[in-house]
Amino acid sequence: MTDIKHHSHEISDHPEIQWALDLLKPDPDYKPSVLQKYINEICCIVMGFAIPCARNFYCYRPWYSGFQAHGIGMTLGYFVAQGINKTTDAYKADRDTKLRDYIIQHPELFPEPERKKYSEVLDSWLPIR
Repeated sequence: MTDIKHHSHEISDHPEIQWALDLLKPDPDYKPSVLQKYINEICCIVMGFAIPCARNFYCYRPWYSGFQAHGIGMTLGYFVAQGINKTTDAYKADRDTKLRDYIIQHPELFPEPERKKYSEVLDSWLPIR
């Protein structure tokens, strides 16, 4: 709890870096699609079903034989997907924490960029016909 107060105190000492810290915040209006949200579960469950099918194919048996292996594989695939999601979330949280800490400790490295109009950035264009 003291770390949070300490960091918030440091943020108030350097309001000029608030723009950089705001870049690390998630967009409140962003909503991932169903596919983005459940892609790990879908892939792992399908693989849990496909591996017993492949084994049956190479053993010259019908793809549906040993249906309990399909159920077990799909269940294991779901739990593997949950583990992947948990590991990914922990990695991203750790990465964001380190980035915020670095920005707070080194505000001189993060000057606010000057805003430019497109007319200042783009060169004039003359079509050659």
